[in-house]
Amino acid sequence: MSTPAPHELSLTELRGLIRRRELSSRELLDHYVARIEARNPPVNAVVTIDLERAHAAAAAADEATAAGRSHGVLHGIPVTIKDALAVAGMRSTGGATELRDHVASEDADVVAAVRAEGAIPFAKTNVPRWSGDVQTYNDIFGTTNNPWDTSRAPGGSSGGAAAAVALGFTAFEIGTDIGGSVRIPSAWCGVAGHKPSFGLVPSGGYIDRIRYGTTEPDINVHGPIARSVADLELLMGILARPRPDRAVAVHHALPRPRHERIDGHRVALWSHSDACPPSLDTIAAVERAGDVLASLGARVDRAARPAIDADAAVQLGVLLVSSATTPALSDADVARFRATVTDPATSDDARRALASYTLAHHDWLAADVERTRMRAEWHRFFGDVDVLVCPVIATPPIPHDQQGGLRNRTITIDGAGRPYLDLLWWTVLIGMAYLPATVVPVGTTADGLPLAVQVVGPFMEDRTCLAVARALRDALGPMTFPDTARNPAN
Repeated sequence: MSTPAPHELSLTELRGLIRRRELSSRELLDHYVARIEARNPPVNAVVTIDLERAHAAAAAADEATAAGRSHGVLHGIPVTIKDALAVAGMRSTGGATELRDHVASEDADVVAAVRAEGAIPFAKTNVPRWSGDVQTYNDIFGTTNNPWDTSRAPGGSSGGAAAAVALGFTAFEIGTDIGGSVRIPSAWCGVAGHKPSFGLVPSGGYIDRIRYGTTEPDINVHGPIARSVADLELLMGILARPRPDRAVAVHHALPRPRHERIDGHRVALWSHSDACPPSLDTIAAVERAGDVLASLGARVDRAARPAIDADAAVQLGVLLVSSATTPALSDADVARFRATVTDPATSDDARRALASYTLAHHDWLAADVERTRMRAEWHRFFGDVDVLVCPVIATPPIPHDQQGGLRNRTITIDGAGRPYLDLLWWTVLIGMAYLPATVVPVGTTADGLPLAVQVVGPFMEDRTCLAVARALRDALGPMTFPDTARNPAN
């Protein structure tokens, strides 16, 4: 049996090779760069590379390894970074022309976390403008294609990140997820991804507007994308930490999985909803996951549901997500608001602006009260079951469509036209309630497109959904990835 190439290995395996001095950090970096040079053009996942500093960091890591020292859990591992996350000294654009030449001065919180453990950021991966689409394209870097079928989208907004992991340009990535931006690209690119519980991972340094990084939007989380669930578990041990301004007093201690063995887990299976019917392939994938978990001894319940109106929850979630996304908030908006607050005698226009902000906040508070009620129902639901297995998204990867906006595009599922925003139904249902979810591939369609499920866990019990997802993947066998981007038309 031939020895696997470095890009075929998981993060866990690469750590061992570097630690045993069987592979140097510089060798791994050069291998990734050569692979990007050869295989990135058809997919356009990697959009910026900073080799000079990366080579210096890799050389320093190799010197430390030779001396018996380690820089941390990710010692000497080169990594690409989603372009919605600031990387100090590297061009970081958020996919927006306004930041075309922007070089970040500080790392995003999650980038700082992996760098502190020895990881070496060396490149950036593509995103839609301000991370605002289920597809990945922008006016700076163009379109990212799905590595399984270049005529289709890789998902968004972490489409470049997931495609890079699938093609072996990096061992792992860190995505952002407010409407599904870790989960959808992971599903459509056939890799593993984890959306953490809201508030578990700090999200400073997220590039969602020009003056970015100083606030943490509601619902938005940052989480890992990798080539195995074991890698996700390793990375969550690094990423789960308090915000830097709270670290002096707050510490995170993730609880262990609810049960040590898979046959101790109670699994709710939800493969279909009349409010957003998934494709037949997607339903079959969820049912297959349930069958596999049942064969492992888990107690699978196909009728258990939280006591909520799921479609109403999604509609509320869309409003909350819309309120939490801020590209439309201009410097002029902020200046008008500041003037009104500091000088009550200012113009009538400014007073009206304050009234509109107050009304918007009042509406948000009302929505949050309803969300809190729904979250209480989810909490009761997870008293009876340990995880929920459901679709990530209603359909396998869609063909590219960059015409119009999110609200006037359509998609086709099993021959029927559907609203584009149906793509977010299953992810928003889970995200608006702040729940953790692990995405794993469970098969392919007849034409070779990835199919996946999300394993949803109780709030702040991320290790439970990770453990069930790992058991499912272990039973299905090793994950497979394309060696190069595929174009079925050729």
